[in-house]
Amino acid sequence: MRCLKITLKTNSDTRWASKYNTVHSLYCQFGGVIKALRDISTNPIFGDGVANAESILKQFDLEFVYFLVMWDKILNQIYRVNKLLQSSNISIDQASKMINCLNVSLQEMRDSGNEQIKTEAISICDKVGIKSELKIKRTIKRKVMSGENSSGEDISADQFLTLEYYKVLDNMMAQMKWRFEQLSNIADDFQFLSAHSLSVTPVEKLKKYAADLAIKYNEDIDQEIINEIEFFKYQVKAILPDLNATALNILNAIKKYELDSTCPNLMTAYRLFLTMPVTVASGELSFSKLKLTKTYLRSTMSQNRLTNSAILSIEHLSMK
Repeated sequence: MRCLKITLKTNSDTRWASKYNTVHSLYCQFGGVIKALRDISTNPIFGDGVANAESILKQFDLEFVYFLVMWDKILNQIYRVNKLLQSSNISIDQASKMINCLNVSLQEMRDSGNEQIKTEAISICDKVGIKSELKIKRTIKRKVMSGENSSGEDISADQFLTLEYYKVLDNMMAQMKWRFEQLSNIADDFQFLSAHSLSVTPVEKLKKYAADLAIKYNEDIDQEIINEIEFFKYQVKAILPDLNATALNILNAIKKYELDSTCPNLMTAYRLFLTMPVTVASGELSFSKLKLTKTYLRSTMSQNRLTNSAILSIEHLSMK
């Protein structure tokens, strides 16, 4: 429609980015959506669309706009970190730091309260001609304990919006802490292998960390890594003048100076760390590409050809 500059996006259960795109496209052009719906609702040429447009317009109130603004701000933070986590060059320690920073930003949003969101929602309602008034009361049902009355608790609509704001943020932070706890633990296990830690951490502590790593990954690393880390601590300054070097830089330096025969377990540890996937984005991409490759017109494609076509589609950048 001429009222909209960007097409409204649909939500997808399998792609997290679609949630932000759906909310943000509506948030950015909410006024245009209202205008388009009002035009449809007053034009009989649209037939059944007139009743549908009127029904949708009735659902747009201050409460709807408030949640639209709230989710746009929350998903904006999550979406950008999500895009960074899908980078092919990101390591687990970098991902862990980004997620911690995301938690800090959400905590700051929680601490600052929801007054700014309320103000913006009221301003948007005034611009598009929606009543900027909230319902007088809401009844919250809660679990009744033995001996208590079964009546609900009456709260104002303003209190309801505030409670929902804190509930969403608390749930978000709790879920991220639970989901990425293992990622944080793995980053801590390999933290002593960073260039900075190797240069400033005492030898005895490095040997303890190396022994713990050998116990945890005993199928790939043996206890000889304790002697290797003691040797490598004093060599890292010679091969890496930059103490901010990444794990990949250290691994390349080990290969360049032919230390892989001297420190095989250390090299294995760096390879383990760098090959651990940060996200399952590549797996999700595989399923998405598979659906695009095997369409209705290609329903007779053999399994072997389908597999090869999917790999070519997924890795098309590497094939150029």
